Amino acid sequence: MDLPLRRPTAGPRRALAWAQLLGVLAVVAAAVGVGTVVQAQLDAHAGRPASEVLVEVPGTAPVASTPSEADGALAGIGTVIVGWTLVASAGTVARRRLEDRESERWEREWAAVEPEWSGRVP
Repeated sequence: MDLPLRRPTAGPRRALAWAQLLGVLAVVAAAVGVGTVVQAQLDAHAGRPASEVLVEVPGTAPVASTPSEADGALAGIGTVIVGWTLVASAGTVARRRLEDRESERWEREWAAVEPEWSGRVP
């Protein structure tokens, strides 16, 4: 059954929505991977997970510092922010192109119907 009010771009719009969902899931998976790799590299660089590094700042008392467990999480969060921005931007560009195609199609159809509809052509 043909739906007369259905947009001709409904199929591509649905495909775009699914592609964006898959893109977001891929970004989350990549962020988890990046966070894990960054944390593993920090732990390996420190020699052991709980190693302490003595940091001295002139004029202050020495401060003991350990590699932060949040470093991997921060790398993952950064990856999510950048990835989601790219997915959203690509989706916006694709949706805009679909709207342009649809608008051009409507203008062509209206140009064919308007003279008769307005009564300019008997």
